[in-house]
Amino acid sequence: MAAKCFLFFLFITTQLWAENTIISYENGARINTPIPSFREKQSISAEEALSTGSFQQSIYEESQGFSEDAYWHKMTFPKQTSSNTEKTIYLSLNYYLIEHLDFYLFHGNQLKTHWKRGALDNWKDNTKHYEGIWIPISLSDEQNTTLLIRKQGNSPLLTPFILFNDTSAENKKEEQLIFWTFIISSLSILLAHNVFVFILLRQPGFVYYLALNVTIIIALSVITGFNRWIFSPEISQWVIRNLFTIFGTGAWILFRFSLHFLKEIQIPSPQSFIRKYGDVFFIAFLLLTQVSSVKTSALFFALIEVLMFLICTYWGIKAYRKGFLAVRFYLFSWFVLIIGSILNTLIFWKVLPINLFTESIFPVSSILQLLGFSFAFADKAKQFERSRKLQALTDPSTELPNRTYYYDTLPTLLPNMEQNTPQLALIMIDISNYQTLSQAFGPAKADSAICEAIKNIHKQILMMEGILTFPLPNKSIQKLIRITATNVVLISTTPDQIKQQISKIQQILDIPTLVNKIHFRHQYKIGSALYPSQGSDLDKLYQNALIANNSVTYSSGSWAVFTDNLKSNHAHQLGLITQLTEDIENEKLYFHIQPQVNLADRSIIGGEILVRWHNEHLGQVSPAEFIPLAEQTGLIYKLTDMLLEKVFQWAFEHPAALSTQRLSINISALDLLQKDFAIQVIEKLQNHHLSACKFTIEITETSIFQNNNIVHNNVRQLHHAGFKLAIDDFGVGYSSMQNLVALETDELKIDQFFVMNLLNDPQSQTLCRNMIDLCKALNIVSVAEGIESEEILQLLLQWQCQIGQGYHLYRPMSPSDYLKLLD
Repeated sequence: MAAKCFLFFLFITTQLWAENTIISYENGARINTPIPSFREKQSISAEEALSTGSFQQSIYEESQGFSEDAYWHKMTFPKQTSSNTEKTIYLSLNYYLIEHLDFYLFHGNQLKTHWKRGALDNWKDNTKHYEGIWIPISLSDEQNTTLLIRKQGNSPLLTPFILFNDTSAENKKEEQLIFWTFIISSLSILLAHNVFVFILLRQPGFVYYLALNVTIIIALSVITGFNRWIFSPEISQWVIRNLFTIFGTGAWILFRFSLHFLKEIQIPSPQSFIRKYGDVFFIAFLLLTQVSSVKTSALFFALIEVLMFLICTYWGIKAYRKGFLAVRFYLFSWFVLIIGSILNTLIFWKVLPINLFTESIFPVSSILQLLGFSFAFADKAKQFERSRKLQALTDPSTELPNRTYYYDTLPTLLPNMEQNTPQLALIMIDISNYQTLSQAFGPAKADSAICEAIKNIHKQILMMEGILTFPLPNKSIQKLIRITATNVVLISTTPDQIKQQISKIQQILDIPTLVNKIHFRHQYKIGSALYPSQGSDLDKLYQNALIANNSVTYSSGSWAVFTDNLKSNHAHQLGLITQLTEDIENEKLYFHIQPQVNLADRSIIGGEILVRWHNEHLGQVSPAEFIPLAEQTGLIYKLTDMLLEKVFQWAFEHPAALSTQRLSINISALDLLQKDFAIQVIEKLQNHHLSACKFTIEITETSIFQNNNIVHNNVRQLHHAGFKLAIDDFGVGYSSMQNLVALETDELKIDQFFVMNLLNDPQSQTLCRNMIDLCKALNIVSVAEGIESEEILQLLLQWQCQIGQGYHLYRPMSPSDYLKLLD
């Protein structure tokens, strides 16, 4: 497109040059020789100038430079001797920036007519409409005719004059009118179009483009001479006086336009010198135009033109190399505008002559550059639309295809793949230690570590054969899709090689990641499912791969393949979660109490609250099955809240249960991670007028408590209220010795795994006895769970274990049976 516009520019200028050659030869006589001139040293009248003998051709060149002095020029026409000779000829010039310009027509020594045609003069003539500078020279047949021209002002040049007869003058006026109409119409149509585009796009940078349109219209009106055609004389004169202020404002607008056009790709950078101080530079130039001469202003403006051309061209090339394709029309527009402006400046500095060709360069280049910038905006809008589509389909952190790509774009690629590859395999990788990373180093560094791991996986996959590629709108090719923050998928086109492919991925994931100068090894799970045998569409395929992924247990490896058995188990768990949610909301869960016994005298000292669930569809469900699900799904918080409410209400209604006994209530470790958990428990207790010293809170999975302020605050508040705290199932799972101190533990419950094996397993005996000794050393109450025989009870008594519970003593029972037992 840029090449076409440039060829169009060459075609137009060539036609104008050819037209100029024909006119200057056939329709007008161009005076290119120096005209006799002299410099006015003191103010004189036209008659005095006519009579002076100081006119010299050598002074003409001097008059064409910058000077505030007045210069007189003389053109002499001999008397008419033939009736065929024109009685009136017309003088015209193409330069309209001379501030004060007077024409004096003499027949002999007699002044016939005086015209004022300066840019700052009031013309005061009776012309019907403005046609430019046309001086009708009526030739005398009795004596010589002289035309004196007085030029004064800061503007250089007088320009070659052209003489026309009546017919050619009318033709030339008509051509000039057409030329002006073309320029004004073109610029007005462009301006109207751009205003409409601005209303649609509402891009802030477009305001500068509209302002540039207006500035160019004003500048062209002065340069090509139609300013008095569209503006009043007062406005025209103000424009002439502030012409370089207008030029400088236009350059400033272009500068601001460039900054906005390229800001999305950070060119120039926000910290660059020119972005910070460019506006100051232009303001300084505008102030300079108000206090300096026209020559100085012109010199600095020429410097600004060259600098802007170099800087903006550099910016444009840099942006193009960064992939910002819309900048190609921007570069074309800059080239056309600056070339036209520089050529126009060369006219101002007398390097180029004024003729129809050179006069037309700047108007044509202005129109072309406005068209180019308009195309640039349209191209930018298209590129942004492509970028928006790309952003909608990619993950910003890794630039990989995202969830939207998987569900919206990938389905269109699969039909073609099925023709070449009848079976595919979806491989899902889930990095499962994000929460641990976030708690240890903060979410930002956790995100960074996960992204680094995903990028490393992708680098490995790019080198692997048999992996489906995913094309993006920017023509890049990826092989990995990021579904969630920690979940990515890829598709193998060679399911028979999936074991080798996953092995290579595992090797990458097993490499430790450096986080805060600590080598951290990621935990991950991988699941796979076959297409189309295990999923006829991508949603079903993802679901089955997710089921396989969730079935991974670290003891059995990090990869699981989807099977129908996994699907059945998953469906069962989903049904459990649904029913559990409903029954918790309807408070259908209940509790039993297993008595706890003082082993020394066999007296009941309290009981442990055990939650129970009987569902009308599922029947009796084991706590070992539904409590882990409640913790995984977040239902544990509602379950704990419901259980506490029921236990406190029952204890309030049956004060005998707490007269000499205590109740132990199990809670999840996740409960203590809630900020206001202790406050809520204490409020419930107070609402039922109960004493906290009658209750013990039992906690499992205490490894997550390490260095957690929320947990420590909850523990302090519970202790301060009077609750006892016990570590449940000590010796298995993730219980930590450190938490015996951190939780200010009152009781330690030895897990039944050790207690039930005391008679047959020497190691269990050693561990159990050491835990009892630890309790004695720390002054902590020791509680043994799972006492199934008298022999085990006697052994625990021998080791001085204080409290026990188990089927040999009492089975869990209903609250009413527990009350009867106490009676």
